[in-house]
Amino acid sequence: MTLTIKTLANYLGGEASILLADPPFNNWIFEKSFENDLEKPLIDYVFSQDGMDFVCDGEDKVNSIFLYSDESRCFKEDVQDLPLTSSRQEVIARLGSPSKSGGRISDPILGEYGVWDRFTRSGYSIHVEFRLDEDVIKKITLMRADAVP
Repeated sequence: MTLTIKTLANYLGGEASILLADPPFNNWIFEKSFENDLEKPLIDYVFSQDGMDFVCDGEDKVNSIFLYSDESRCFKEDVQDLPLTSSRQEVIARLGSPSKSGGRISDPILGEYGVWDRFTRSGYSIHVEFRLDEDVIKKITLMRADAVP
């Protein structure tokens, strides 16, 4: 299966079981956990070895998909239309002008974060965070429109 931002975004709002049944995810090992102490319960699926997580609502429908590309975790598949080796300029050239952007921040609890850009699409958003030490993607987050903070 060729992975693109659009093919991944098609899982948003769908049942987790559909994503888990499709290649390459059907062969990946994951941990599933429940966060019941929130106003709205969440279900987390963490693929530690494969650099991906996704979060579902209490009905097990996919809210957000996280693709990592940093020192500790790296998404093992190639995203055809948005390679994880892309610079900020390359991301903007591929996705257009961001609908929202943020600068580098240092939070006393959460730590340091690099610059980021959000791109709004019909029904979902793409959030791209860049590394602190070099101009390359650190994490891509795909979110249903109703899950965007």
